Amino acid sequence: MALTSSSTSKEIWHRPYISELWKFPLRLRNLSLLKSPLFKKGLAGTPHQELGRRGRCRLLKYSPPKGIEPSGECLFITPSLINRYYILDLYSGCSMVEAMVDRGYTVYLLDWGKPREHDRYSTLEGHILNWLNWAVDQAKRDWGSERIPMLGQCIGGTFAAIYSALFPEKIKSLTLLTAPIDFHVEGAFYQWANEGRVNVSEMAEVWGNIRAEFLQQTFKMLTPLGEVKQWQGLLKSSWDRQFVKKYAAINAWVADQVPFPGKAYEKFIHDLYRDNLLIKGEFELGERKVNLKKISCPVFVLYAKSDIIVPPESSLAIEEVLDTHQVEQQSLGGGHIGCVISDRHQKNLWQSCDQWLLKNREGRNYDRRNAKETVA
Repeated sequence: MALTSSSTSKEIWHRPYISELWKFPLRLRNLSLLKSPLFKKGLAGTPHQELGRRGRCRLLKYSPPKGIEPSGECLFITPSLINRYYILDLYSGCSMVEAMVDRGYTVYLLDWGKPREHDRYSTLEGHILNWLNWAVDQAKRDWGSERIPMLGQCIGGTFAAIYSALFPEKIKSLTLLTAPIDFHVEGAFYQWANEGRVNVSEMAEVWGNIRAEFLQQTFKMLTPLGEVKQWQGLLKSSWDRQFVKKYAAINAWVADQVPFPGKAYEKFIHDLYRDNLLIKGEFELGERKVNLKKISCPVFVLYAKSDIIVPPESSLAIEEVLDTHQVEQQSLGGGHIGCVISDRHQKNLWQSCDQWLLKNREGRNYDRRNAKETVA
């Protein structure tokens, strides 16, 4: 449309192609810095101490900073095995760990580490009965309590549920964050795992550890247009420095790939995804049968409404096993990862966990907003 002499400067400035001009230099600056160390500073930056190591695993302790009144409660976190733990501690302002210590919690987190060549022989038994059990005992000893609250994310949530069934005397409350329980819910990953064309036993034999690139490609197949949409989103919002910072941090986390120990992966796919033994009560770990009905603590199920990796029905299936009064549920906005790091949704996650933990502290109901506490 041609400009006329009657056009005012205000009318011209509000035309779409003109009003975007001021963003152009910002886009150039931010995109030029996308792969620089500047936007990757502060990853996994919440201050912590290392309480110990076993094998490739570390137990990390995060204490409330000075000036924050302790809540009187701790939280033990078991992250996913197939991604680096710091998706829960991406950077300041986008960190579940930071949010919880800022609310006065002492947080213990098991960093599974990166599998080494000889970890190809590490079994699910080793991960849960050895490393996870060691970390829980260390945290209990440090906190000075016989029972502690546990939160498990994704596969770490599956491990947490299994552990709570095997060692109910050690767990005060259990929070499951986007954790698969019923592996036959018709999600995209279920379809892939049950196609029958992938011989996981042969892969474990040939590769040892299941290659991280293979796992990443598997998840990309679930959302074939995912990368295109990411680039579209980046181009649209590249003028926003905070958006580009988060984009760079997430991509650094994705690039920090983790292979899956071969023996553990073989049992994980066969027994859980293909045979769905956990929800059936037929899953065995070592010589012990895992009966989810033996979970004796309150359970909080957090599921993401748009999760295609772990559909909500998969997480909520634990309600079929436990007493109805034992389980509470809360829906989160976003997808499998978005519910944890999205500016729109992460605060709901933090607040929900806070209220749940304080409600179940020493068998008391607690409402932080009204500062009232009553014996349950």
